[in-house]
Amino acid sequence: MIASGGSMPDTVWVSSVMTDYSIGDKQGIREKFYGGDWAPPTFKLGVEPEHVYKAHRRHIAGGALERTDFPEAMYVFAENNWKRVGDLFCAGTFYAVKGRLADVLKDFDLGSGGLIEFPIYQADKTTRLPGPFYLLNFGAVKDNFVTSESRKLYSLRTVAENGYELWATDDLEDGDIALTAAAFEGADLWHERKLERRLFMSGRLHDAVLAAKIKVKFRFAKVRIIA
Repeated sequence: MIASGGSMPDTVWVSSVMTDYSIGDKQGIREKFYGGDWAPPTFKLGVEPEHVYKAHRRHIAGGALERTDFPEAMYVFAENNWKRVGDLFCAGTFYAVKGRLADVLKDFDLGSGGLIEFPIYQADKTTRLPGPFYLLNFGAVKDNFVTSESRKLYSLRTVAENGYELWATDDLEDGDIALTAAAFEGADLWHERKLERRLFMSGRLHDAVLAAKIKVKFRFAKVRIIA
């Protein structure tokens, strides 16, 4: 985890990267879940089993998962496609990281989740690629979203078990999303409980990602902080 020394952070950034559905498209890799068979070598992913779908929903909402919720391993069936995959990719329907992005994330507070190393094999499903590769186990959900001060929102649904309204948003520009100052506390990478598919970063993490020149289209927008 990164040291907390220095001045108090004064910026938060929101990323729309989780709405980029080209991530995970035709990567040339397929998965194996614990206790299951290898998925066939095809770009057509098919329908997820119910337990995988439920784990996927928890994952994209920012909840930490157990290791066995994720794929056990992956294999490459289309090498040319795999060579084009960036530092943020998908292991099945779960996010994973490698390269510079993984190196940056290792130094920051990811909440109760973190990076979980996992194997990717060549087409023989035996020869391990050098990697390392990591499952991105989200593990921080905050509740600092100020809907009345945010823009470009539309209501998705009411979450029945907790009774709160879940929101989505169109493409974001600086200042469109407002959070309370409590957002500065805790993890450097997190989700907001009431906002769908938006990933938040502390100013420190955002700056480190930019400094590393990571080739991922995070589509950052600066958050307004409401005192």
